[in-house]
Amino acid sequence: HPYQPHHLFDSHPSLQQLDLPLDTSERGIELFTILLSNTTLKALRVEMWNTSADITDSMCTSLQNMLILNQTIEYLEIECYRYLTVISSTYLSFLTTGLLHNTSLQELSVFVPVSDTNNEQIRTFFNVISQ
Repeated sequence: HPYQPHHLFDSHPSLQQLDLPLDTSERGIELFTILLSNTTLKALRVEMWNTSADITDSMCTSLQNMLILNQTIEYLEIECYRYLTVISSTYLSFLTTGLLHNTSLQELSVFVPVSDTNNEQIRTFFNVISQ
């Protein structure tokens, strides 16, 4: 039976660490939306492991907005599995924008796809995280 992110936070309002698979875009959007205003979670590890169709622009936008508005999370790990390179340019662009505005994150572990089509985005990403 699939989990529902809001149930986790309702039943554990002081949750500080979370490790979840994001098997659909909807679950990712729900999780990142909850975290827009969460002030207790310090560490988040998510696994994106389904098809590229499930890692949508909407989910990437939700991740970006969460990084911009949540200034509590100090550790973020995004583990990516199959097919993510297909949408790497979109993912990297949203991730970079979110990180540019985040001041709380101290440790980051993410998949950075390298291809000829996103060299400028990779340079921008590394410029942002090196500041």
